[in-house]
Amino acid sequence: MKAFSKLALVLPALMLASPAIAADLTAAADLGPVKSPNPTLNWTAGLEVSPEFYAVSKGSNKAGDYADTAIKASLGYLFYDNWTLNTSLQATLKNNSTEQYYGEAGVAYKFKFGDFSLSPQAALGVTWDATGLGDDGTSTAAYYALYLAGDLKLNKQWTWNIFNARWRDAFDYQWQTPKVSTGLTYAFSDAAKLNLNAGYSWKNTGDGYYGDKINLTAAVKYSF
Repeated sequence: MKAFSKLALVLPALMLASPAIAADLTAAADLGPVKSPNPTLNWTAGLEVSPEFYAVSKGSNKAGDYADTAIKASLGYLFYDNWTLNTSLQATLKNNSTEQYYGEAGVAYKFKFGDFSLSPQAALGVTWDATGLGDDGTSTAAYYALYLAGDLKLNKQWTWNIFNARWRDAFDYQWQTPKVSTGLTYAFSDAAKLNLNAGYSWKNTGDGYYGDKINLTAAVKYSF
């Protein structure tokens, strides 16, 4: 009898509570399976093609004439949040059937101010083959380079690459080649991006600074 009396007391409580329990279970079922957060995309590989044209008339070169095409492959690794280690290898195919090559490695840091970011980078590199340096114009030269990029995220897909400035200087030769560029980046996804930009470079090999090249660049980048 005591068991029946206890059951009589418990059953009404269960009946009152069951709708609330059922509602909680239904809501939980509607949430679907728990999704894992997206993994960090630490690596970024890039490939860019950049035809260049003479910026001014100098010697036998006329302003606007085709000068060369630069093809660059790059690989970057994101570590410690906003720090990135970047490496690149570039071949410049010149209109006189010669080639100049560049190998470079640097470290960059990204300062974030909401949708705007500022990214300085310091790099060391070497250029060889048809460099135009030395007695025969083919001397190998080591150099340092400093970069500063300013980017503004317009929305989920578009980023305005407001400026990307470069100062590049050889250690053992008179060879300074500053450059500035601007462009737009479109994100197909978090991983795949397309960048289009235009740039203007100067050169000083001992006879003062002069406008050197105007470039148009298309670059694809993929993060993984």
